[in-house]
Amino acid sequence: MNDLKLEEVYFYLLERTVRQFRKYSQAMFAENNIPLTGDQWVVLKRISEEEGINQREIADSTYKDPASVTRILDLLETRELVRREPVENDRRTYALYITPQGKALVEKVIPIAIEARQKGLEGLNSKDYAHLKRILNKIYENFS
Repeated sequence: MNDLKLEEVYFYLLERTVRQFRKYSQAMFAENNIPLTGDQWVVLKRISEEEGINQREIADSTYKDPASVTRILDLLETRELVRREPVENDRRTYALYITPQGKALVEKVIPIAIEARQKGLEGLNSKDYAHLKRILNKIYENFS
């Protein structure tokens, strides 16, 4: 098998695309006075979707390391966007819930997040999107 130029390596292209998306969405957050990073948004959104989720489940479902999730949760809790509640019969685990301020912020961010995703998919038709999704899921499965 021949070696490829970096610009021809799919994984390089994926990483480049993800970084560009993060840069674009962070600029949109700043433009709309959203006091979150992309990683903080992902964690806040996950909690809004699955109230009562614990920190380990967030780390697993968002593909973030537990230490990063801890730092993000500490920040979100300080900003009163989420709250931790002890889990009965498990002193080390806390269930996470979104606060009213967190819910309001999620509602503000959702249209911005949708707009950012739509920007990335401009020029792709539904068939292109279906192929892209199928291919990315297949690559993921190959590594699982």
